[in-house]
Amino acid sequence: KHQSSGQGLHENSGSGGIYSVERLLAAVLLTTSGPGALSQWLALAAAAYFLAGLLGFAWRIRWLLILGVRVARGMPGPRARRRALATFAARPATVPPQGQLPDVIIAATMRSGGTWASHIAHQIRMRGAAPEFFWQEDVVPWVDLHQDLFGLPAHQHPQPCLPRLFRTTATWCDLVEAGVVKGGTTPGPPPGPSDCKIIYVFRDLCDVCYSLFFYFPALFQVDSVLIHLEDFVYCARLLLVERALWSLVHFWRRRHDPAILFLFFDELFRDESSSPNSGALRRIAEFVGSGHINITEELLQTVAAQTAHASMASDENWDRFSGLSIAVLVSERLGVGYRYDLEPYLGKVICQSHTGISSTRTGSGLSNWRETWPK
Repeated sequence: KHQSSGQGLHENSGSGGIYSVERLLAAVLLTTSGPGALSQWLALAAAAYFLAGLLGFAWRIRWLLILGVRVARGMPGPRARRRALATFAARPATVPPQGQLPDVIIAATMRSGGTWASHIAHQIRMRGAAPEFFWQEDVVPWVDLHQDLFGLPAHQHPQPCLPRLFRTTATWCDLVEAGVVKGGTTPGPPPGPSDCKIIYVFRDLCDVCYSLFFYFPALFQVDSVLIHLEDFVYCARLLLVERALWSLVHFWRRRHDPAILFLFFDELFRDESSSPNSGALRRIAEFVGSGHINITEELLQTVAAQTAHASMASDENWDRFSGLSIAVLVSERLGVGYRYDLEPYLGKVICQSHTGISSTRTGSGLSNWRETWPK
């Protein structure tokens, strides 16, 4: 269908693409069906053509393969992540002076608004105080990454106040399997001090894949210019999209659970152009505050200003949300030099003074990409 319509993902790359191997293999099979010397010569020519195409394909995706090797070496694997989640599930309940409060986990796929929602939740629990942390990971540790990257289980990392906030990219099934949350499709009772409350944020996966195309290679010190967009997204669809969609289904079925706050990324954007008093910000505030924080209009206005895109992208705050701490640790684990020229692509938000990124690699590219995304 995509080949005939000219709108397919692989048609944008000419004769190359992730599907070249399939076409070349078909050519080999079609030219080896007859008897005699002619068939043998055709088979030899087809085999040479197939080998040349395979070598060309391998050369085309060489940086994608390098990226895959660096991801396997630089980040905790699935077994380490499951171990970190199980360690977190076995943590003791917090008993602060003002009472027992359940922990709050912000669950979102990479590049889906987890940083934004985490900053809103943190500013709410800080009652609108000016941010003083150097990196966001200092105040909102990662459940599944902190133990391996920072050498300390997430629940043992000191936090400025309660409730404790954590982040994760784990799916619903991962959290249930590790014992972090309880399964079931019906809403349960209000969470106790040893339970977790979850803020789940979902973003259009087309936008996620396009954003990951710039962010993910830079995280592992690879320039995305060296990787073809359609090849990267093909791999992302195999490794990310299905997991993200199943997690969306599981969280959607539990959207009425008092321990789960279900948000779409677009809801955070709507708060930028409208009053925060009735949108996602207020919902996050009431969810995190849960009766022990006085949610006033003044507090909502203060937090709305502190978490606005312009504020988070300013020169003063850009480093806080850039993810540089993880990028530096990953480069050390890989034993490769840290590339400062890739820092603009690491930022959770784009800051013009930190980057020379042209519109052809960001804004206008997204509109063209959306037009060719398979329906």
